[in-house]
Amino acid sequence: MQILKLPSVIFLTIFTVSSTATAACSDFFGSTLEVGDGPIAKWRTDYPDRAPAFETPWLNHDFESEPQAYMGAVLSQIRPGFVIDGDRLVGAGDERWWASLWMDYGSSGRERRMGLTKERGPDTGDLAPNSSDNYQVWAVGFYNGAGATTFSEIFSDPCDPFLPVQVRFPRNTVSIKFLFTDADPSEVTYLQGAPEFKALIDPTPSSGTAENRVETTVRLLQVDIAVKDRRASETGWVFGTFGWVGPRQGDGLFDNLQPVSLQWGDDQGVYNQDILESWINPDLRDIMYGWDSRPTLGFNGRANGPADNIRSSCISCHSAARMPRSSLGILGFRFNIEKDFQDPLQVIQHVDTWFTNRSGSQLFTPEEPAVSVFDYSLQLDAATFRMCRACRVGDLVGPTPQICRSAGFHNRPNCASSTRDDEKSGLLSIEEMEAQEILRIIVPPRQ
Repeated sequence: MQILKLPSVIFLTIFTVSSTATAACSDFFGSTLEVGDGPIAKWRTDYPDRAPAFETPWLNHDFESEPQAYMGAVLSQIRPGFVIDGDRLVGAGDERWWASLWMDYGSSGRERRMGLTKERGPDTGDLAPNSSDNYQVWAVGFYNGAGATTFSEIFSDPCDPFLPVQVRFPRNTVSIKFLFTDADPSEVTYLQGAPEFKALIDPTPSSGTAENRVETTVRLLQVDIAVKDRRASETGWVFGTFGWVGPRQGDGLFDNLQPVSLQWGDDQGVYNQDILESWINPDLRDIMYGWDSRPTLGFNGRANGPADNIRSSCISCHSAARMPRSSLGILGFRFNIEKDFQDPLQVIQHVDTWFTNRSGSQLFTPEEPAVSVFDYSLQLDAATFRMCRACRVGDLVGPTPQICRSAGFHNRPNCASSTRDDEKSGLLSIEEMEAQEILRIIVPPRQ
């Protein structure tokens, strides 16, 4: 199979009319964007064949020595693309940011109003010293024009995507993700004064289907960025997180975003907190981290955001993006924070497994075969999983997409024409994907 080759030169192209961020496949009948009442999110999926002209002010800053300036330069390119419209975050109308297809399926698929998908739920004490585990996090992510050209190539046939052995996003690709939570500002006090949005989310963190979602007030918690920067020689990517910190000022949206962390490597082989390839904002100690249940943001001081798993880091999660997914999942959830930190051998094993500097074309857990590695894109990881699942249970009809057959997800020549109701009932929570479901369907047990 040919490796995808994409131009690194910045071009100007002409776009067609924006479209909703659905699978855009006439044989797909399970879009979660169609469930419920009210406006439907309209994010761009009219991917350009060539990247539009765009500025790259972050290249004027060194991410190691000027992390906040680097992050601010990236944010300056995000600001013009998004606005608050009543109780929704929407595109500014001429935004050059594109969302992935196939994210509107399953129990964690896009909700109707802002196109949010369900993320990992915070543990007790993750967001604030006294925050509970009864909150949810929902998010929506985008790629700039450079990254969108890759999606144009992959989804030239939305019903049968082309996935090369190695996905390679072009230089200066930027990915962003807005994360919202229903957390109570009386517990998570830095969210006091945050703008309020309405989204259709689950009635409780642990259960829910698209049909049972309820309109709920959510607030912006963090904004994640990822930049394909050749100066990050070991990984090829720089990942960062902004947090919304009150009191409210300026536009109440971007003006309240403070840099939280930046990461360009995973400190391979570092088993203590002598972290050199992450920057953490010391001004946010005791605000977003620094208490007993959250002494650090990421593992042993690596970069992460308040919504993220302390067992992991920005880079370690995304470096696991592949098809089929590794039997280890993407979060390293097996590490027991309270107990395993006391065992040096457990720490060494955890670091050696999850915190390895690799390029986006190198395979996580290479001993487990894969048909494609996704260059740090968890959107492609989730999108292909959802598509193959839809085919397997009959919500996508017609010929089985080649990637689903190659990965062993559904080996029949055609998608299922019907399925049992109980198989459709518990579709695709993020937690299920990372634990039992992905292992049972895709990856055979290790011998």
